[in-house]
Amino acid sequence: MWYPITYGILALWVYIDAKQRMNNAIAWAIATFMFGVIVLPIYLAKRNLKEGEVREGGTGWNILKNFAIFWTLTMAIVAIEGIQNVSEVIQQTETEAEHIGATIGATLGLGMIFGLWFIVLLAALVLGLFLKTSVVEKGPTGPLAKVEKGNKEE
Repeated sequence: MWYPITYGILALWVYIDAKQRMNNAIAWAIATFMFGVIVLPIYLAKRNLKEGEVREGGTGWNILKNFAIFWTLTMAIVAIEGIQNVSEVIQQTETEAEHIGATIGATLGLGMIFGLWFIVLLAALVLGLFLKTSVVEKGPTGPLAKVEKGNKEE
């Protein structure tokens, strides 16, 4: 239940943001809703910059940096939902042995979630550091630059 709510809200934000930045708002919003943790970092690294905005480090670094942020958000939500589910299971246990077994299972499950989060996060950040460049992009970019240039000529 958490995924459609979280990435539905983020997809709505992407739609509004992409529309303001003259990106393909509908496509980015749909892709964010369906494949959020993968698409949202790409959107943030590729979206048109507004006047005064700066993006540093190159596309690869920005994608992986943003992936690390949204991966952490996603895994935190997974862990919270897992804890809620475990608490329901533990409340339904009748014997001491069931209670201990559920507790051990919960500990192992949360440990696996933490391990998965950490390994993927570490890999993304290390790869991102290898891809980081000295590229600095200054807004406006893309169609926003043409609009800005047209406004200055008037």
